[in-house]
Amino acid sequence: MSGNPQYHITHRMVPLICQALIAAPEDETVWLEGLRMLANPKLKQALTLTSSIWLPLLLRGLETAKTLPVIISALNLLNHVAEILEPMKSCLLKPLRALGREKQFENLQELVRVVEKLDLTVWNNEKKPIGRPRSARTAPNSQANTPLPSGSEQTHAQKEQHPLLAEILAHNLPPKSRTVQQAWSQTLLSSAHDNPNIWLHNLYQATLEASNVPELVVASKLGPLIHEELFQTAFVKCYVQLETDQAFKDLVDNALACILKDPSVSQEITVVVLELMAFFNKDRREFGPMVHEAAKKCALENFDGALNSSLPGIVLWYAEQNAEAFPIQENIANLVETNISCLVLLTSLSGYDAAWSTLLWLEKDWNVEPEPIWITQLSHWQQALDSQDRLDQKSEGTTFSSFNTKMICYHALGCYQQGYELAQNLFEGLNDLDRRNTAHWATAAAWHMGDFETMADYLAFHPKGTSKSLYKAIIDVHNGQYASAFHHISKAQSLSYDEVQVQLDVGPQVAHRSLAKTELLVELQEVIQYKSQPELRDNLVKTWKTRFQKSHADPNTWLKRLELWTLACPPTTSGLQSCFIECAKHCESAGMHQAAENILKKITPAAPPLGCKVEYTRFRFEWKKAYQQHDLKEMDGILQRLIKHTQAYMEHIGVNQAELESQGLGLHPLTVLANCGPSDHQILSRRYFRIAEWTAALQGSDWITDDTSQVLKYTALASKIDDNWYAAGFALAERSLAIFEANDFSRSDPVAVSSYVVPAIRGLFLSARTKENPEFVIKALLRLVTLWFRFGESTAVLGEVENQLSLTPVDPWLSAIPQLIARLGTPHRDLQHTLINLLKSISSQYPHAVIWPLLTATQTSKVEHQEAARVIMSFICTMSDGIRLVDQAELVGKELIRTSASLMERWRGVIEKIIPRTELMETPWHEVPMIWAQDIQYLQAPETPDEEQFVQIFGEQLIQIDKSLRRYRSNKQISIVNYAYQELYKLYGDLEVQINQWKQPGSKLYLSSTAPRLLSLRDCVLTVPGQYDPNLKLDDQAFIDSFEPVVDILSSKQLPRKLVIRSYTADHTFLLKGNEDLRGDERIMQLFNLINTMLNHNSDAFSRNLHLLPYEVIPLSPSAGLVSWVSNTQQLQSMIMFNRAKNKQQSLNDKETASLLGYDPETFNPKRENPRFDPPAEMDKYDKLPIATKVQRLKACLAHSKQSDLKDVLWQKSPSSDIWIRRRTNFARTVGVSSFVGSIIGLGDRHGSNILIDQLTWGALHIDFGDLFNVAQERSFLPEKVPFRLTRMMTNAFELASRGGLEVPGTRGTFKQASLIVMNVLRDSRSTVLAMLEAFLYDPLLSWTIGPNDPSHADHGASHKTSAATEDKRKTTKRPPVQMHVVPQSLAPGSQGGTGSDIYDRIENSLITTYLETDSYMAKVSSGTGMTNSKALQVLSQIEKKLIGYHKDTEQPLTINRQVQALIEEATDLKNLSQGYVLGWIPQW
Repeated sequence: MSGNPQYHITHRMVPLICQALIAAPEDETVWLEGLRMLANPKLKQALTLTSSIWLPLLLRGLETAKTLPVIISALNLLNHVAEILEPMKSCLLKPLRALGREKQFENLQELVRVVEKLDLTVWNNEKKPIGRPRSARTAPNSQANTPLPSGSEQTHAQKEQHPLLAEILAHNLPPKSRTVQQAWSQTLLSSAHDNPNIWLHNLYQATLEASNVPELVVASKLGPLIHEELFQTAFVKCYVQLETDQAFKDLVDNALACILKDPSVSQEITVVVLELMAFFNKDRREFGPMVHEAAKKCALENFDGALNSSLPGIVLWYAEQNAEAFPIQENIANLVETNISCLVLLTSLSGYDAAWSTLLWLEKDWNVEPEPIWITQLSHWQQALDSQDRLDQKSEGTTFSSFNTKMICYHALGCYQQGYELAQNLFEGLNDLDRRNTAHWATAAAWHMGDFETMADYLAFHPKGTSKSLYKAIIDVHNGQYASAFHHISKAQSLSYDEVQVQLDVGPQVAHRSLAKTELLVELQEVIQYKSQPELRDNLVKTWKTRFQKSHADPNTWLKRLELWTLACPPTTSGLQSCFIECAKHCESAGMHQAAENILKKITPAAPPLGCKVEYTRFRFEWKKAYQQHDLKEMDGILQRLIKHTQAYMEHIGVNQAELESQGLGLHPLTVLANCGPSDHQILSRRYFRIAEWTAALQGSDWITDDTSQVLKYTALASKIDDNWYAAGFALAERSLAIFEANDFSRSDPVAVSSYVVPAIRGLFLSARTKENPEFVIKALLRLVTLWFRFGESTAVLGEVENQLSLTPVDPWLSAIPQLIARLGTPHRDLQHTLINLLKSISSQYPHAVIWPLLTATQTSKVEHQEAARVIMSFICTMSDGIRLVDQAELVGKELIRTSASLMERWRGVIEKIIPRTELMETPWHEVPMIWAQDIQYLQAPETPDEEQFVQIFGEQLIQIDKSLRRYRSNKQISIVNYAYQELYKLYGDLEVQINQWKQPGSKLYLSSTAPRLLSLRDCVLTVPGQYDPNLKLDDQAFIDSFEPVVDILSSKQLPRKLVIRSYTADHTFLLKGNEDLRGDERIMQLFNLINTMLNHNSDAFSRNLHLLPYEVIPLSPSAGLVSWVSNTQQLQSMIMFNRAKNKQQSLNDKETASLLGYDPETFNPKRENPRFDPPAEMDKYDKLPIATKVQRLKACLAHSKQSDLKDVLWQKSPSSDIWIRRRTNFARTVGVSSFVGSIIGLGDRHGSNILIDQLTWGALHIDFGDLFNVAQERSFLPEKVPFRLTRMMTNAFELASRGGLEVPGTRGTFKQASLIVMNVLRDSRSTVLAMLEAFLYDPLLSWTIGPNDPSHADHGASHKTSAATEDKRKTTKRPPVQMHVVPQSLAPGSQGGTGSDIYDRIENSLITTYLETDSYMAKVSSGTGMTNSKALQVLSQIEKKLIGYHKDTEQPLTINRQVQALIEEATDLKNLSQGYVLGWIPQW
């Protein structure tokens, strides 16, 4: 057939037609003709083979946005290809049902024909089926009926099986399936030695066929990937069938044991059997003891090999089980090696920290010197060399192990000379096997030393592969044998392709080495071109430089690349010098000092020019070494040499040094460098920046009081000389402000403000304009906003701000929009005018980025904010489509706020605040009519059916109460108060009953009656909240298409709604929350995103993928907002509950509660207690207990279980052991990151319901940020004493080494390492974090005053064990459960109990003075902020104290390790865990 021209023509036609359709997506004529041609019967055979090409276009043609003729043509084509699409028709359901819901399409005959032909069930908008598919015409007794949509009548039989599934089973089930005995006799019991792949394939297929499960039987006909996924489930089904045939069951057990015992059986088969054993373990099923013993022995003994060979994750599981059961030296050593070997299969260093911590465990508890090769495999090169040297000193001669370890480490450290000399001395004395194992390192060392003859000798022993062919090509290029070189390059490229394909299955990081080789092969070809084609040399040098700058910063790969270039041109080639210098810097920072020094030697010219970059780089390396050694004399000498170096360069380019430095301070532009080029500017800017930095280091804190201001002058010069360099600009701002604050200059001092504040603002603007470092941008903007509004009344400052705003693009400001809008209400008119102009500029380019924050600002109570926001929204209205955008935003915002809290809920809240708590007259009854005046007025004009219904039922009653209270204002009759109280009390009860009905599972709201205007919204130019991306084109944004008409009500306290907003690209699910201010949560998510940016710029954090898990928060008003729905998550507490319910261990809950509260665990039952169980009363008694008694009770509570529920769930829910390792690692890391970020910002109330676990990745996600800034720790009743949640249930889910042999679990391992890294990042970026938090706390729109002083206000934290009793208590209470809104006097703004001096006295007298001595950021910004809330200053001071390293009452800052250790000890201390609200926090979980 392949020679038939007709065949080629028809099969080529389909791609050509599809290409035309893709090229003209909006051209109706092209689409009509293209769809018509595809429906040609002559093309049907070609369509069968090319469905992946035309099917996506057919689906696009069925979109409701297409015109009617195109849709009809698409339906005709679909009718034509129905037989082809039969196996994949499920993908057609969504577009066909979308058509069916549209009134204009539901009666199309083409649609009806397609539905009936494909046997699909499609409904119209009234939930009536379209057409009559075959499944609807089945016999009355048939169960193959498609379920009707929700709300339609359907029988139980109709629910049992989907017709599509029924049809598949009917056509594919064999008439008679094999029995288990038949299936396994021919497969499992046969020899496993012949061909492992065929043996496994036959076993998979036979097991699925014999499983007696129709779906699995049908799946047996699918491919091997499906077989492998379903094999374990099918095996369990088969094994259960053998319960009645014990003899054959014993044969199966014996066969499995034999496979596991036989070392000659393929490892692939052995791993499958071991994973099967693990699956049985997860399913709580058992094989015979013989099989278990064989599996354990196999896993622990049959997988020996080189440490660099990969091990399956299941072996690690067995090794951990064995080490946990028998923690002896031998087992822990085996666990170390297993962890190291498993690293090959894992990505993102998933097992690195676990392996290293296990090694430390072995070293500490058994005083065992770690094997140098272990340390080598964990990339601690210098430590491995030191360990090997110590080992060599104890032994005579040099072993192969020692030689191999040293060669690996020398290569990794770039110490090629040592490696070359070692190989020269010892390589010849090795046997052939050892030579093959070390030839790679010896060959590389000889290459880097330029000894190509020796390199060829070593290469003879190099194993075949990409590296060997590459090295051969290098030798050929050096010898000028280009034809042979091209041959070896071609061979190496072919081999590298195969290597990459194999390694990509393992992970991208593993494949990186082979990918790096392919880059080297490309550049080796270019080296040949460079040598043979001189005209290409300039272009090749530019290409190499560009490629180098964009490549992954790996020093070993870079060193190889530089060595390749030297085959073509000398290292001193001007175009490549910057690449060599950059590589040297990277080697120096990576600890490869010798490699860095060797590079500098290579590129140092024979006669260094003035201002030589190589010499400057050497100065930096020498300074770093002297600084680390605290050698002040050497540091001063290096500084003087740098100054002379700079002076000589200025003389060379004709710049007068004195004149240049005289223009350093002040705002006047430089004129001395007018004739200098950009490179001269960059060179001088960097030199002066280092001079300033090093001068400040030598002077210590005295540089601030230096009369000559040398440091500030040099910094200002660096910033002026190169006004595009963000680092100099930010340093100028920091140092200017430091001098301003240290000298106590006043904000009203115009000279000081002009001399220090204005340059600082200019430097921050310069930093904000950079595109190189996002962290610098957000940090600069936050500091800028603070300075702008602190000093904005100064004419000089305001003038500088306006000038810099004209030079700065609006893009950077997008990350600070919440902070800008929060300042709109400033009373300073000029300030407000400038700010409004800035927001107008942002709006002119990105109106969708500001529309939602502006909408929220219009809802605030401050008139200034409202008016300023309206001005900007009016400006947006003048833009194209601006009026529609604003109108739609106001409509959607208003209706969503209405949906978030019904009129019934709002009135319940109003009444709740009015009803007296203790005495009748404590309520100012005469003020009530004014309090609810707007709410009463709203009753006169309800806007929705739901509101009309409320007014009909309760409106008259409320109006009568209002009238009576208005009379009370004039006559003060107590009878009126009694009447009003009784009526309100009764009304509250009625409302509570109605609202409690919504707490039933499955409760829903219908937008047609709640917010009908949302359903009528069409042709929307408004983007889905939180989905606007300024980096995308406007046409690619997610615009609102429609709203899901049914809204789910969740049964938590505030009854949030689950809302779906549809866009043209996807459906977006949100949690719509009412009666809650989400602006604080929005700022916390902003902080989380900033911290993620900082973590991404830290190599240790990036390699481990350390990150927080933020989500979108979109405030709509001060009392409502949207939170993006986080799918695939489950509450930590719920996971434990469900696990216990599944294992029928619910009685443990009551026993634990009984032990905590002092009851008998054997008889306690909160549901049957008489009198009824009262959690608040129990907590009141518990609070009065001595701490020793609380600890004793918590210990008794913990004794009821092993606290392994979370660990068990993690293991049981992981499809494979490799996924289990990754999930466990990710859980420990995300818990570590979130815990220590939470401890810094004082995040409390971390009960199990406020921590969600992603069920796919096992990342820990925190929600509910109501208790911030140590609120939970400062309350008087049941305060939280722990900095974060780290219970035994959580630490038991970490790897064994994180708890094995430790009194304090979590102080070693993955969690600890993640904690150290994140704390290091936070402390290094202290000023950034504080700038963000300062912007939060001084945000005029946010109130950080502490609310409830009682943990019982958070009913979402109530234990599942007491929730039923709590509900019963509420039902029987004598008056409505009014929520307490109590603000502690000591914390209330303006209260006498909380004055600033009182707060400072409680924190080591003068806090500001203390911090000033430690270079405190807060000491610099606290004075003159205009912020009268002393609590805010106290909070910021506490946070800064943590970021400096202080902990509790320590007099000196702690190291990062000691600080992290102290916090972990505090979090796991039973004394602290026992003191909180234990019924809600549940410390035993």
